[in-house]
Order: sequence, then structure tokens, then C-alpha cells
Amino acid sequence: MFSTREIQNRVKSGYIERVTSRLKKMRKQLMDRDWGGLKLEAGHLAEGAQNFGFTGLSEDVNRALEVLNSSALSKTAINTEAKVAMENLFKKLDRFLVEEQDR
Repeated sequence: MFSTREIQNRVKSGYIERVTSRLKKMRKQLMDRDWGGLKLEAGHLAEGAQNFGFTGLSEDVNRALEVLNSSALSKTAINTEAKVAMENLFKKLDRFLVEEQDR
């Protein structure tokens, strides 16, 4: 039988694994200028972060989403502000993953 703490740790580990796969997917979506997909993935990421108590991460994702939602986005041209916001978010997500793996 698993303790409540062990179950919480396993669920949290599952979330962290999903962050890794979402990050990879989001990087591809940015390259493909799939803005709709990128917004959707970021929204899921923010919601999950909030649910698992990673409020700082959730706030970072929501700030990047605000930029995406307030920008004119096109498949034919890259929006510099959106690109910078997402690249900054990716760096924060990379740091988050490194810190969580060290725990």
C-alpha cells in the first residue's frame, strides 16, 4: 500500500514528465507558427502547474499567453514579441525541469 505522500510524489512526477513532452511539442509549434496549438498547450501547462502547486510556473506561462493573446499572429510572418515571450518561457521551463530533477 502506498502512503498519501508517495502517491502525491508519483502524480507530481507524472506532471513533470508531461512538462517535458509539452515543452518539446511547444517548441515545434513555435517553429511551425501553430499559434492556436501553442496557446492550447500553454493553457494546459498553466492549469496543470497551478493544480500541482507550481504557482510561479503557472504565472510565467500565463504571462507568455497574455503576449500571444494580445499579438497579431500569422502563419506567414513571425511576431517578434511572441517569439521572445515563448523563448523566455522555454528557458524558464528548462530551468524548472532541471531543478525538479535535482530534487
